[in-house]
Amino acid sequence: MIPSRRPCVTETVGPFAITVGFNPWGRPFEVFITARGKSGTELDDHLYELGVAASKIMQGDDA
Repeated sequence: MIPSRRPCVTETVGPFAITVGFNPWGRPFEVFITARGKSGTELDDHLYELGVAASKIMQGDDA
């Protein structure tokens, strides 16, 4: 089981904040992408879906 609190790194790229979370073995496991100051917008929704898709790929789920 993966712990609910995991190490992560956040980097800012232009107007975006990208956070990568790591599993207990130090491998990238999930990603969160946000646009600063843009909560609740259509862009925010698309970035969330992109993060979910990237996280699934990192976890070995091709869907």
